[in-house]
Parts: sequence; C-alpha cells; structure tokens
Amino acid sequence: MKWREREKRHIGNLHEKAQDYEAMLKELEGLIHGKSADRVRELLEKYDSKSGDSSNGRSHNGFQGQAESERSSSPSGSLEGIDQVEDDLNSSANLRATGFMGKSSDITWMRRLREETEQRGKGQPPESKFEDQSRNDRIPPHLTNYHIDDLGIDAPGPVQMYWVPPRAVADNLFEIYLHWIHPHFPIIDRSLFVIQYGDFYNDVLYPGDKWMAILNMIFAIATNYLCNSDGTSQLTHSEHLFFLARARMLSMGGDSIFQHPDLQQVQIEGLIAFHMLSTNQINRAWRISALAVRSAISLGLNKKINASNINAHSLEIRCRVWWCLFAVEHRLGSMTGRPASISIHMYSTQLPLPLEEEQFSEPSAMSIFNNSEARNMRLDMAMTSPHLRQSDRQRTQDTLVGRSWLQSLPVTPSLFFLYHSDLTVVNQEILNRVYTPENAMASWEDIKSRIRQLKDVVETWFSTLPSGLNFTSMKNEDGQTYWAKTNLAFLYHSTRILLGRPALCRRTTHGKSSDLDEFSNDMSVITLESAMHMLDLLPDEPNTLHAYRFCPWWCLLHYIMQTATVIILELSFDCFHMPGRRNDLLQCAGKSVRWLQTLSEHCIASRRAWQLCETALGQILSNTGSDAQDVPPPDQQRHDISVDPSTFVSPAYLNTTNVQNPPHEAQMVNQRSNSLDITNSLASASLSVPGMQGNSVDDAYFPQDPISGDFIRYIFPELNVEDRLPSGGQSS
Repeated sequence: MKWREREKRHIGNLHEKAQDYEAMLKELEGLIHGKSADRVRELLEKYDSKSGDSSNGRSHNGFQGQAESERSSSPSGSLEGIDQVEDDLNSSANLRATGFMGKSSDITWMRRLREETEQRGKGQPPESKFEDQSRNDRIPPHLTNYHIDDLGIDAPGPVQMYWVPPRAVADNLFEIYLHWIHPHFPIIDRSLFVIQYGDFYNDVLYPGDKWMAILNMIFAIATNYLCNSDGTSQLTHSEHLFFLARARMLSMGGDSIFQHPDLQQVQIEGLIAFHMLSTNQINRAWRISALAVRSAISLGLNKKINASNINAHSLEIRCRVWWCLFAVEHRLGSMTGRPASISIHMYSTQLPLPLEEEQFSEPSAMSIFNNSEARNMRLDMAMTSPHLRQSDRQRTQDTLVGRSWLQSLPVTPSLFFLYHSDLTVVNQEILNRVYTPENAMASWEDIKSRIRQLKDVVETWFSTLPSGLNFTSMKNEDGQTYWAKTNLAFLYHSTRILLGRPALCRRTTHGKSSDLDEFSNDMSVITLESAMHMLDLLPDEPNTLHAYRFCPWWCLLHYIMQTATVIILELSFDCFHMPGRRNDLLQCAGKSVRWLQTLSEHCIASRRAWQLCETALGQILSNTGSDAQDVPPPDQQRHDISVDPSTFVSPAYLNTTNVQNPPHEAQMVNQRSNSLDITNSLASASLSVPGMQGNSVDDAYFPQDPISGDFIRYIFPELNVEDRLPSGGQSS
C-alpha cells in the first residue's frame, strides 16, 4: 500500500510538472518566432489532440487557468507576462519624451484604465482580452502621460552665467529652500552652506563655479516652489529655468561632463534630478539621476567609509547625500516602471543619523560617530531595511535597545528622514521582487509568497515607528510633527498601493481558485483602503498652500494619480472588491479630481492629469447610467485632522545664520509684494551683484565637504585685500 501511495504521489507530481511545462510553452508561444515557435506550436497541438480536453482542464481550474484569466482581465497586465514595448518609441518626439513605461508606473495604470473604459463604452464584455485587441485600438503611452517632458527646459531669453539676484530677493529664496525643501531633501551641508552664503553676499570670498551652480539650483527649486504654492505670486512658470540654465552652464557645459566628479558635482546632479522630478520632467530626471548615482558610486558614497582623515560631520553629510539620491532614483523608478540603478545589495552605506546638524558636535552624537557598534545597535538593528539585506539576522536585545532610543528622540526632520529612507528601501524591494521580468518564470504561488513576505515587512516598519511619528493619530499636532507624520503616511500608503496593485483586476469565476480569489481580494482591499486613507491626508477643500507646506509637494501629483487611478479602476469594475462602498469610492474619486483641478491652476502637468481623470470618471459614470451629480459631497467625518500651521516653527538654524533679517515664513509665502519684488528682480539683468565675473577662485575654497576639524578656518581664512587671488589665478 505504501508503495502504491508513493507511486500515486509521484504520478501526481509528474502530471503537475507536465501541466506547468505546458502552461509555460503556451506563454512562450506568443513571445518567440521562427522555427522555435513552430516547434512549440506543434508540441502543443500534438498532445492537445491526443488528450482531448484533459490537458486543458487546468486552464479552467488550475494555476495556468487563473493566470490566463488574470492576464485577460488585469488592466495592468499580468505579472507573469514580460513587459513589452508595444510602440516604436523612436518614431516621434512625443514618444521619445515619454519613453518606456513599465508595470509599476501610474501612467501605465492610466493607460489600462482608459482601455478598460473604452472597451466598456463599446459594449464589449469585460472578459475580452486586451491582448486580442487590434494594435490600432491600443492607446499610445504619450496620450496618458501627464508629465511635461515634451516641453523644453531652455530659458526663454538670454542668460548671464554669473548673475545672481540682489540680497533681499536671494535671502527670501534661500529661506524658502531651507525651510520647505531641505527637510525633504537634505543633500547639502546646511550649516556650512549658510556660512558660505553669508560670506559670499558680504564679499568675503568669491566661490568657484560648482558652488555657484549649487546656489543657482537652490534658487531654481525655491522659485518653482514659490510659483506653485503662492496663489498671489506674479512669477511665471519659466522663472526657474533661468537659474537652471546658469547651473547647467556652470557645472555641465563644455567638457565639464567628462571631468571626474567630486562631491560638489554629485550634489549638483542630485539637485538637478530633484528639480526635474519636482517640475514633472521625469524622463529628463531619470537620466540625470542615473548620472548622479554613478558619480556618487565613483566616490564610494555607496559604501561605509572609515577614512581617518574625514571628520564625523563630513561622513554624515556624505551619508545623507547618498540617501537623497536613493530617494530620487527610487521614486523615478516607481513612476516610470523602469529598473532603478540602485539595489539593496550594491551599497553598505549606513542609514542616516536621526540627529540635526547642530547636534553633531554634542557628546551624545560623538559617542555614536566614534563607536560603530553603538551605531549598529541603535540604528541598523532597530530599523527594518537592514534585515532585507541580511534576512538571517536575528532580532536580539540590541533591537529593543535601539528602538527604545529612537522612541526617546523628539520629532525632527532628521528623525523623519531616517524612517523615510528605511521605508524607501522596502518600497524599492517591492519593485525588485514583484514588478520584474523574472516573474514571467515564477509560479503564482511564488509571487503570492513574495507579496505576503513584503506585506509583513511593510507592517513591521509601521509597527516600529516612534509614537511621535505614528500617523494613525494626527489630531492637534504641532506643525513640524504634522508635517513628518503626513509625509511618512503618504509613502506608507503608496507602498501598500504598489504592493497590492497587481491583484486589483476584474475577476471571473475560477472554480477551485478560492484561495487565489481570497488572497487577491484581500490585497485589492488593502490597495483601495490605502488609496482612500491617502486622500484623507488632504483637506476636503483643496488648498494649494496646505499641500506645499505639509505634504510631499515634490511628488504629490504622482501620489494623487496613484490613488485616483486605482479608485476609478475599481469603479470601472462595478466595485467588485468593495461592493458595499460605492459611495465612498465615488466620493474619493471626486475628491482626487477636485484636487487635481486646484493644482492645475499653477501646474501644466496637474492640468493634464485632471483632464485624464475627469474624462475617465465621467465615462465610467456614463457607462453605468450615472452622472457627476451622483458623486456624493465630502464626508466631514472621514477627514478629522486638525493642525495649527502657525506652530510649524522655523528651524533654529535660521535664527543663527548670516542671513540678514529674512522675512517670517508667513510673509515669505503669502505676501504679494515679495512675489512682485522677485519677479522684477529676476527680470532685470542690471541689478547690483557681488563681483563675480573674472574673479572666481578654485572650488577648494568653497568645498561642500569639510575634511578637517578646523574646516571653517580652512574654508574661510582671514584674507586681506592683497591676499586675494587675481583674476583667473590659481591657489598656491
């Protein structure tokens, strides 16, 4: 009897293998050509004709049947399928500007949504395969691309390379950058740059071209921020292009691109990539980000640095530069669906310390800088992402000690940046393990197992948040805490949407596939709930100033499009996964469209996104016999968050810098006069500026990376007039 049971199991295993091989051959049949394709087709026909329907029985009840059904109904395409280029991306300027968009891209999601709605509008059954559509029916990717890579980035006028705005205008822009941009993207040494900035405008010393390029990028980012956040601003959308043009001329013109990079060059390239991303030039950002990453790797920023001649402050700045590049590169990979140039196995850079720069010289910070074991215990063991690289690492008592220390820290931009970097690594791992071509060769069980494991990792990250960053409770917070919680919440819900999106598809009856259906339904619900929670982070009445003060403004449009696409997609499925929550979904869809409409007042990309979503939602409502009046008004009970914006205190470092009496942040953003002053100043080329042209010294006098204990004296020596270098001179 035992022999028979073993034989029976063996035959069953062979049968299952044969079915899996058959399923793989069927999938490869449409991907290969020539004699190999003919041979595969002959094999399939040969055994299909002998076995009748038996060989195909699994296509209805087994794994391949489920996969086939999902491929036929999933608007994003099957995970088992390989991303294919369905258009000649070299055939037109618009297609080249868009480029290839993979499965994780919300542009691809919108493309599938539009195909879904058009299919329903034509009265075709939901089970119709997108793969069976005529190529003429497919929507070119650039028609659902809301970004503005098709628009140029050249300044609309002559550019003077060494021109800078007058002190009052510069102070305003510089404070905007330090207050509203730097906490998101701490790529510069803030404390050092503030001193350099003051000495530059006080004519103490003249910097080199690379430092000037960094300053121009700071002004470019701040100008764009002010233009989009201030409804009364008189700035035009092209103002930032003048600063960008100067930065390019100073750092990437001529033979500069072929010079060996230094840390300043890495920072310039990182700032340009961030700026391109925040201005919705994602194809351009994608290219420059890769350059920044390569430059950083050439300097070893992706490795743990133990050089004895680099002080602790400098080491930590380099660490933050790396994590800034990682954040931009990952976000671009997610937005485009393209593989990032960074993986978790190619770096050993430690996570950033949750301490402000002003604390670096304190004994508590020095004890961590000087003791790698203490840093490992307090950070690496306590955080989530390091365990992805070393899955066999055991969580010990050190983990509890580290988490206890993190719990005791106040909420600061540095603490936020630590947890943001940690979750970004997890998010990247989702792209690497779920949205890659290798899934074409993986069984659904393997894919399902990966998703479950990654879901546990995401929830582990959430469970380790300090109470000060726990965004499930956001009532009556001070401005800085509210900002940190809101930004982490956006990334967390975006991560869950990305993880569950492959399961969000129209379902059909699968016979014995109850486990698959249950799993997919659960992940779909997680995706939709996270989309609704993300919208709850925004006020019901759209407010641009609120978005730019408290939200991840530099990629907010992407986040809103993620939520809008999955919610409208569920509506196109007749709320299959949430049958009792149609009103909630309609309400959220309406809210996302209203927010896109409000943002479109100052942003071309937002206007395009608004038109795409409004059209898709309107078509779905029309297909179901509804109209816009059926969208319920905002539910005040769904959004119960209060915060006093006035409590978002300007960081202490702004009160101790050389910036001469910068305006209060409320005046900085709200007052019309400031915008007019900036507009008039930027339009003028004859304003007083520091003596720059022909007097630039080597960048060694303005390094972004101090390398000695007395770095301030090294960077800014007490120079008499006769000690200054002549025009074009070289340091001795």
